[in-house]
Amino acid sequence: MTTETADMLIIDRPDDLPTFCAFAYEDGNPSVVTWIDFWAVEPCGSGEADYVRGQRYAEEAIWHVRATGQHVFIECVLVFIAIKLRENDRRAGCLEHGFVDRIAGHFPGAIDNALVRSLRRCSKALN
Repeated sequence: MTTETADMLIIDRPDDLPTFCAFAYEDGNPSVVTWIDFWAVEPCGSGEADYVRGQRYAEEAIWHVRATGQHVFIECVLVFIAIKLRENDRRAGCLEHGFVDRIAGHFPGAIDNALVRSLRRCSKALN
């Protein structure tokens, strides 16, 4: 299905990604994906329901990583969560906390790796 490289996520079939991902297709052509939104979900407003949804999404992500062997997928999701929070000028809520709480138990280094990856892209942030 996929192969893992150090800094690259390879996706053979978009329909294999978890339900919290969304795709933009070139001119509506489903064979040409131009963009993947790795966190295409919004909170519903109920803290308890959002937390449970976040945990369910984390289970999907864990299953996806086990099926593909690509641990970098978790980092892509975490980076997108951070991007969305910043774009929407809001703090992490129960949806994100539910996801991260479950992921941290299975991939304890993923949050650190996502932070390092994002800082590599923004060297000015280190100055």
